[in-house]
Amino acid sequence: MEKDTLSLCVKCGLCKTVCPTYPFREEEGAFARGRLSLAHMLKSGEVPPSREVFARWDECALCRRCEWVCPNDVPYKEIITEARSIQRKHQRDILSEGALKALEKMHTGAGKLALKLSGFLSFPLPKEIKLPLPTGGVKFFPKPSPKAFSMRGKVFRAKEERKRLLFFTGCMIDAFYTKTGENVVKVLNRLGYTVIVPDGVKCCGAPHLYHGNKEAFERLREHNVKKIEKYEFDAIVVACPTCGGALKEDYQKDWEVLSFTQIVAREKVSFKGKGEKITVHIPCHYYTAMGLSGKEFYDALGKVENSETVKASKAQSCCGFAGLFSIKNPELSGEIQRQKMIDFKETGADFILTECPGCVLQLRDGAKKTKSSQKVKHIADFLAERLP
Repeated sequence: MEKDTLSLCVKCGLCKTVCPTYPFREEEGAFARGRLSLAHMLKSGEVPPSREVFARWDECALCRRCEWVCPNDVPYKEIITEARSIQRKHQRDILSEGALKALEKMHTGAGKLALKLSGFLSFPLPKEIKLPLPTGGVKFFPKPSPKAFSMRGKVFRAKEERKRLLFFTGCMIDAFYTKTGENVVKVLNRLGYTVIVPDGVKCCGAPHLYHGNKEAFERLREHNVKKIEKYEFDAIVVACPTCGGALKEDYQKDWEVLSFTQIVAREKVSFKGKGEKITVHIPCHYYTAMGLSGKEFYDALGKVENSETVKASKAQSCCGFAGLFSIKNPELSGEIQRQKMIDFKETGADFILTECPGCVLQLRDGAKKTKSSQKVKHIADFLAERLP
């Protein structure tokens, strides 16, 4: 967190216009400019480390929409992750530490077994279970899948192979949304891609990095690079843009990293629609961390015959999940979520599609809480069901 980097912010306030938290706080510390100023003041000794300062950083979703509009290319992610690493030295966050450690433990033999058993035992329960949050409120979480990690170490061959893709599945698809992972493979196989799901990889480490735990991130990156480099492939495909952003930005490798929709959008393929009306949520890290435009979603859905895609006015705004952000800030997350659900309702769409398992969780939770009849799906599930 060099002073020269911190001084790149010229205080124009453009970040205020896109920050998901500012409309519900309306104070200087509730958007990027203020949070950067606090980091600068802490670095220069103008303010001491305090709970008040740390609270402003904890309320940041790190959606990075501020980077998206910044005219001066201020590296907000780098500054805030460094600030949070300083925060960790002064304030122990048991909730974050426990959750991040759990992301590592779930990839052990015992962790995988526990998830599978939980999936079998919870089979009679609904798909989403209403659970109380340690910070207040409740949230609908998906059950663990009985098939958790079942795709690991397998090669799914296309009938007429054009290219070989390594599928970095990510924690949520591995543990909860295994059907989504299978549908990613199903569509890609149909398009002529052989799909490799590597064995032994762990969490991408993005949640750890974003919370200032650089040591854990470096450890996970080193481990994953060794596992991935055992395979021969043309590119890496992701169905979670947070994983994609980490692999693309932070792994410092020359791999080509592609999103699922990015691949579908450029292929000559058609899907059989059922007269449905569709709207889209474009995940923040899709266009910030991965650097995509969002147009890929609409190009991909343009290949679905007999369907209509309606653009929501807030299609490219944060849904309020942001991993631990929604757990630590349930009221703030809930307000952002509620505004999204109102916007989606106004489209009159039957389906809300996205390409992030975390956003799927948040939007399904929002649909239940607002009693919406709109169905939330990962775009891979929607397209796989409509393959001719």
